[in-house]
Amino acid sequence: MPDFRINSIALFEPEFHHEVLEMLLNHFNLPAVKISILTWTENVKYMNESIRFQPNISWFTFENRKKEEVYIKNWIAEQSDVDLFVWITLSPLWYHLKLDKIPKNSILMIHNFYFWFGYKQHSAPINYHFKTWWHHFIYFRTYQKKQQWWLSQFQYCRNILDFHGQLSEKGPLKCSDLTSNISLVIPGGITDNGRDYHLIRSFVLAISSDIRLELVFLGLASNPFARRFLKSMYKIKPAGVQIVSFEKYVPADLFQFYMEKSTLIWLPLKPFRYYSGVMEKVGYSTVTGGVFDVWKYQKPCFLPSWYPVPSFIRNLVLPYHHLDEIIFYVSERK
Repeated sequence: MPDFRINSIALFEPEFHHEVLEMLLNHFNLPAVKISILTWTENVKYMNESIRFQPNISWFTFENRKKEEVYIKNWIAEQSDVDLFVWITLSPLWYHLKLDKIPKNSILMIHNFYFWFGYKQHSAPINYHFKTWWHHFIYFRTYQKKQQWWLSQFQYCRNILDFHGQLSEKGPLKCSDLTSNISLVIPGGITDNGRDYHLIRSFVLAISSDIRLELVFLGLASNPFARRFLKSMYKIKPAGVQIVSFEKYVPADLFQFYMEKSTLIWLPLKPFRYYSGVMEKVGYSTVTGGVFDVWKYQKPCFLPSWYPVPSFIRNLVLPYHHLDEIIFYVSERK
């Protein structure tokens, strides 16, 4: 981090990492610091009102990356005099954006460390077949040179994992108890990449039939894997289990409703996650947005015992080695 005094900051979140944007706002936001933000309109809806309407924060939004490219480029150019410019996400989708200059004192937040700095050493295994080779072809023919150019434009590069030790614990969230049943929420879209849905299926098969449980898959579930998984879940679930899922993008108000209503959060993470030809080590070279949801909503969370728990949610994490530990905890809550 720069060691000069910060009076003005610009934050640019060009993807849908609203949880990271809110984390940075909590980290940087002081009454004397002027903050200008450009992001998708949808991201703003996820912000707490206590943050969204603060007088020192100016919001700028866009709804179409390609159609509003000139607007985006002009906003970036207008930030040339800020003390700190933070580009929160730089995915390959943004490699084509032609900028003459990045504002001085710029930081690039790295979400997938191996993709940027260890591609060859952490390539995905051969069993990923076509998509692996296709991503390798694109990377070495196109992405590699563009990555090097973008990295050269930033004075600082910062791994998002570095911020794990810089957030403070929050007080418990106050919300009404909307149900007497257990509401177990799994935030994030249903995919077979980085999440262990076989473990969730085993959990439903194993729980007692007298447990009343709402199991909420709080994310988009429209891909073939998600449809197959949910179909199998409806076949095996006991009468006391209610499954909630979504075939369309979950809007901010509905996401907030289920998170505040939740009794428990579950992040059924796998140790490795595939990303554009690379296997990222979850918690070490990449971070799941779910940990910031746990911090924001202050709910107890099941997390695999191997995950390096950040200090700001340590008091909320229920680490598990085996499925039996989750079943026992849920059974005690009935």
